[in-house]
Amino acid sequence: MFDIKTSEKHLVNFVAGPFPIVADYGTVEADAEIRPRAPIVQDTDGIKEATATTLDKLIGISAAEPSGDEVIYYMTGEFFTQALVLPPGVTAEALKPELRKLGIFLRERSRLDGDPTPDDDTGANTNGSGGTA
Repeated sequence: MFDIKTSEKHLVNFVAGPFPIVADYGTVEADAEIRPRAPIVQDTDGIKEATATTLDKLIGISAAEPSGDEVIYYMTGEFFTQALVLPPGVTAEALKPELRKLGIFLRERSRLDGDPTPDDDTGANTNGSGGTA
């Protein structure tokens, strides 16, 4: 007969305020893994996730997983710190001053904002899962 396809989607409240959001896209470095909401850098080989030693090359925060060899990313905006996906060795505190230079502002969630991170294993930066918020 017919197979019914089911899937689950966990929404993450990432946008934290009214600061204007500007997006762009670029070519992903071959074999680079880029997760949604991760800080990204660009060098001569393309775009990839940031590391603790490449924060000086930040270009923004990935908006989604790459499509083919391109990724859409945020160049400006105001985002919840807790919803960032932090690469190993990268902390939100180290990112904040570098992102401010780009016009990206991180804000801590207050109880009035609601919960910006799902209670699952999507890799979001919740306490104890890959960084400090």
